[in-house]
Amino acid sequence: MKIVNRFFDDVCVLDLSIRNDHRGSMRVTFSQSEISRIPVDFQIAEQRIYTIPDAGTFFGIHFQDTAHPQAKLVSVIQGEGIDYVVDLRPDSATFRQWKAVLLNGIAPQAVYIPAGFGHAFLSTKDNTIQLFAVNEQFVDGCMRRIHYLDEDIGLQLPVSNPVLSDADRAAPTLAQIMSR
Repeated sequence: MKIVNRFFDDVCVLDLSIRNDHRGSMRVTFSQSEISRIPVDFQIAEQRIYTIPDAGTFFGIHFQDTAHPQAKLVSVIQGEGIDYVVDLRPDSATFRQWKAVLLNGIAPQAVYIPAGFGHAFLSTKDNTIQLFAVNEQFVDGCMRRIHYLDEDIGLQLPVSNPVLSDADRAAPTLAQIMSR
């Protein structure tokens, strides 16, 4: 594991170790010893696999509130998608700014997203499989969503009509969340 890109100071794009031979390939998606050698404090508390049958499916913008914040490590093991990271730290100079990283099942990369950032994902190919790890357990009632069309964030998707959950479609804006 090595950092190949860094933005918002703490968000890292990581190259993952891979080995190929005539039988196929083996990818190390997480190694505690490797990640501890780079300046990232992350231990997996929960790991999920998302199977996304259709291109244009959108998840997000999601985050856990400050009572139970989560850092995330996201990669794609099949297909392709755009991983979006939104700075939700009110005291940050980059508050409300976002960056996007293209992840796919061919190039072994992952995005490390520390607590304090929102996360969203758009599948760009059919049959995409995303591997998603968090450093803290999900706490029911602490998960928050921000509407993906929030003008204060200005997220840009390469599709005009993404497949959304009802909860993402009805999500509030960041201003609405902050005024509560």
